[in-house]
This record gives sequence, structure tokens and C-alpha cells, in this order.
Amino acid sequence: MLDIEKEQYIRNTLSKSDLKEFLDSFSDSKKIIISYSGGIDSSVLLHLLFSIRENLKQSLEVIHINHGLYEKSNDWERFCKKECASYNIPFTAISIHENCPKNVSVECWARDKRYFLIGKEMSKDDVLLTAHHMDDQVETFFLQALRGAGPRGLSSMPVVKRFGDGFHARPFLHIRRSELERYAKINNLLWQDDQSNSDIRYDRNYLRHRVLANVENSWPSYRQNISRVISHQKESMNLLGEIALEDMKKVLCKNLINLDIKMLKKLSLPRQKNLIFYWLDNLNLEKPGSKHMSQIITTLINAGPDKSPCVNWKNTEVRKYRDHLYALETIKTHDENEEIYWNTNSPLEIQGEKLIAKETYGKGILKSCINGAKITIRYRHGGEKIYLNSLSNSKTVKQLFQEYGVLPWLRDRVPLIYINEELAVIPGFCIGKRFSASGNERSLDIYWSGYNKVLQ
Repeated sequence: MLDIEKEQYIRNTLSKSDLKEFLDSFSDSKKIIISYSGGIDSSVLLHLLFSIRENLKQSLEVIHINHGLYEKSNDWERFCKKECASYNIPFTAISIHENCPKNVSVECWARDKRYFLIGKEMSKDDVLLTAHHMDDQVETFFLQALRGAGPRGLSSMPVVKRFGDGFHARPFLHIRRSELERYAKINNLLWQDDQSNSDIRYDRNYLRHRVLANVENSWPSYRQNISRVISHQKESMNLLGEIALEDMKKVLCKNLINLDIKMLKKLSLPRQKNLIFYWLDNLNLEKPGSKHMSQIITTLINAGPDKSPCVNWKNTEVRKYRDHLYALETIKTHDENEEIYWNTNSPLEIQGEKLIAKETYGKGILKSCINGAKITIRYRHGGEKIYLNSLSNSKTVKQLFQEYGVLPWLRDRVPLIYINEELAVIPGFCIGKRFSASGNERSLDIYWSGYNKVLQ
């Protein structure tokens, strides 16, 4: 929705006052980062920002990504550094020291790496500016149409979108490439010509030089007309967002994260899909293509109650457990055979969470149990048992996790605490009866920060 809210600041002409008004709308932003390639588009953006620098409330910085794809990559970096020095704007160059994987689009790989590296340099509320313009936007529309995209894809690039803890803004989306070229020449700007832009092996270049060049002969105003189509798609997306928001109120669980499958199935199929897109977008996760959306519908929403399937793409997973849908970033692999020794006098960082032992009385494990004992952290493999105060017999960790509703894909991430080779504590869940403190006995109360995250 951000691009709709800020659309009012974007005009069809290059204007210093309009650009300042647009940037002023980022009221909490302290820094603007310019993605600068050295090409004509980003050179115009850099010059325009320099010309209003004294009137901006944000500081300016430049980041150049050296992809290392071409012979002149280092020359471009040196050019960009020199230009930024002449503007007295802080400059950072980041080099990519790896090759594009086989069978992967170089364009997509380079773009993803570029944004990933820039994102690592950004702080909360920073604004990344890129010089995408109307011609880029129209090309994106055609590429999306040729891939069979729906309204989301056909709405093309947003003017503003969330980018990590900050924003990614494209203030030139309503400006034609020819106007940027005219501005560059009038202001005697220097820039680098990227020869790869004429390489028609790349989809965008083929479309630009072999298709749209011919379209312009018959439809000279095609850019403006397609821009109107894109605007209509954005309006449709606004409407779909309003519908999804209403549906979300009915389907979203109390924890405001998961979807109730029983309620979701009461919606029509198009509304199910629309809500899932909206849900994933709110969680800042990658949206699925049609293939993965169909898998979510068939293998998750309509799966049997005894199954816990998973659909994954890029860095996103959608899972089902007990009539609920869960969405999360792809779970990183870990060494389930790892054994960690713990000195309870200090907090232990483990799997991005903390284990803390706090001295107290009558709560947690007996302090006397750990005197001179070997305390180790392990993970569940299956068959582990623990003896509880309330039971005469032992209970398996598997049974315990089922009773508590621990998410199946996180059960091997729960730390199990052993004292002298005996399972003594499952933090947050239970303490073995032989180790449990009571009354005024000196004890250690163990806290694990990941407890609530593994529960349904």
C-alpha cells in the first residue's frame, strides 16, 4: 500500500521540489542511500539529490555494487568513486566474489545479490533510492504478462515498498528514459555506458530492442497507455487488499500469526489465494507463484488432519499442523548430534536463543544436583524419556511434545538438558523428579527464550 500512499508526491516531470516533498514524506528517516551503478539513470538521480542536498533532513550516502561480471567492472567502480568524491558524498563499494550458479538467470542472481548486500548496510527507517523509470516499469509489465502473472505481477514495481527495516523507493517511475537523458545532457553529466544493455540474450534487452522498438512505431504513446494499465492494476490490488483485511479478521488466530484452516476453507478459492498472498506479505515473506499456491491449496489446506506437510520456495516455508497454517523463513539445518557443555553461571547462546539459570529457592532444579556434575545440552533423536513428579512411570519426550502441541518441525530444536548423562530438564516443559526442587531448597530456575516459539 505504501506506493499508493506516496503516489501523490510523484509527477511526470523531473522536479527538485517534487523530489524533496517525496523524501520529506519519510518522516522517520535519517539516511538516504543511493544505489549508484554509474549509468545514466543513477547518475541523474545522484545529481538531482546533490542539488537539493542542503534542503534535505536526511544525510546522503552512495553504495555501488561491483558484480565483477564484465571486464570494465573495476573501471566503473573507480568512476563512481571519483564522481562521489566530486559531490563530497560518502561512497561505499561492495564487490561480489562469487560466480552465478549454473542454470540460474544472471539478471535475477545479480539483482538478488545486489539487494541482499545493500540491505545489510541499511539501518531502521533508511531509504534506498534506485533510478528505475517509466521505461523500466513498462518493460516489467510486459515481462510479467509474458510469464502469465496476475494483478500482483502486472502492477509491476511499487513506488515504495518495505525493505528490511527500511524502505526501497523509486521516485522516477513516472519519468521517461528520454527525459533522464535530456537532463543528463543539459547538466553535462558524465556516465558509463553498460554494453550489456544491448545484449539481447537477456530477456529484458530482447524485449526492449526487438519488441518494444517495433511497438513504438505503431503505438507511439504505448508507455503512457501501459502506465495507465499498471495504475488500474494497483487499484485492483488496493481492493484485493481491503477484501483480504476483512477476511484476515475472521481467519487469523489469536496469536496474530497463523491461519485457521477451518475458517479459511469457508472462503471461496479466489479469496483463499488472495488472503494467503496478503498474509505472507504482512509477514514479509516471499510470495508464491501459481505452482506453489496450488500446492498450498491441495497439500496443506485440503490435507488430512493427521498430516503435517510443507510447501517451500526460495527462503519461505508454509506448513500445516492441527488445522492451522504456519509461514516462516526456511529453517536452517543444524547438527542434531551436537553436544554442548554448559556452565550454568553464564547464559548460553544456542540456536539464536538463550538459556539462563537463575538462582532462587524451591523452583527449578536442586542446586545440590549440579555440584561437580557434567551438564550437557543435546537434541532429541527419539526414544528419550523423563521421569516426572506426577507420574510413577517415565514419559517419552515425544509424548510430552505432542501433549504440549510443540510444532513437529521444531521438536529437534528444543534443548534437552542432561545432568551426568540423565535427562533432567526440558526447559519450559518439565523437570525430572530426581532433580526437582521444592520448599525452601536452593535451586536454579532455568529459562529458555525459544519456548513460546515452538508451541502451537
